[in-house]
This record gives sequence, structure tokens and C-alpha cells, in this order.
Amino acid sequence: MGFKLKPADKKYQDTNPEDLVFSIPHQEIEVKKEEFNPWDYVRVVNVRGEPEFQANSDEKVIIGHRGNPILGNKHPMQEKSIKERDRVIEEHKKDLEADLAVQGPIWNTLQNIAKDIVENKQKIAIECFCSPTKCHNDLLVPIIVSMAKEMLENKSNLEISRNKLKP
Repeated sequence: MGFKLKPADKKYQDTNPEDLVFSIPHQEIEVKKEEFNPWDYVRVVNVRGEPEFQANSDEKVIIGHRGNPILGNKHPMQEKSIKERDRVIEEHKKDLEADLAVQGPIWNTLQNIAKDIVENKQKIAIECFCSPTKCHNDLLVPIIVSMAKEMLENKSNLEISRNKLKP
């Protein structure tokens, strides 16, 4: 069974395939271990509304609105305006900073969320009515990520220490 050269292939018609030597240089291919990025595992979503702003089926839903006495913003908006939203978020930020300073209930809850992300690779959706507009829960995401990164670092350091102890 043969093949017929197309006119464009005429320049190769005198080439004997057996004379061709292909050499693929051997290269060490560095396989990068896929890094675990906690930023991909936590986000703020809307309780209702458009599907792209709601939790996905693979996400664990954490209530972040006033229905949650720990994560809910205790400062209600007096009117619907950007200025008022900024005010209540700023008030919540003060509460959050005070709680984190003493490792209070908010800190404890965020630690548990970060632990779930690190140990179970569980995706988290913090639900509120504000999202996708500015939300007090937006303050929580970088804190959770920071906590998760610290846990990963501690876990990595522990593994290194254990390996050094092995004979």
C-alpha cells in the first residue's frame, strides 16, 4: 500500500524515508506540582438572584447575613445608598478587627472555614443579600485565605521537620 505525492510534496520525492533519522533530545521535564491556591476556594455569593452570583453545587454554603449571629453585620443600613453601605461596612470592619485581636467567635469561625478548605479542599460560598454589590463579607475572604495559607505553611514545616527526624 503506497501513497501518492501531491504536487506540493514534489521536493521530497527523492527522499528515502529510511534515510531519515529523527532524534528527539532527551530533556528532563520538570513536573510542577499543582499549587493549592486558597483564593480559588472561597467567595461571597448572593442568597437569591442570578445563578452566576449564587453558590454552586460543589460549594459549602456559609450564611453571612444577619441570620448568622457571628458573621452577620450587626449594623443595619438606614437607607439604600452607597454612602450608607460604606458606613455599615466600616462599622463591621471595626467589630471584625476587635474580634480578631482577641481571637473571638468570628476568628474561630473563620479558622474553621480555613481548616475546611485546607484539610478537605472544600469550596466555600459565603451567602449574603448584598452580593454582588459591596458586602461586609468581602472583608472575610482575604482573612480566610491568609489563615488557610498559614495552615498550609505550618503543615509544610511540620512535614519538613518529620522528614529530618527520619533516619
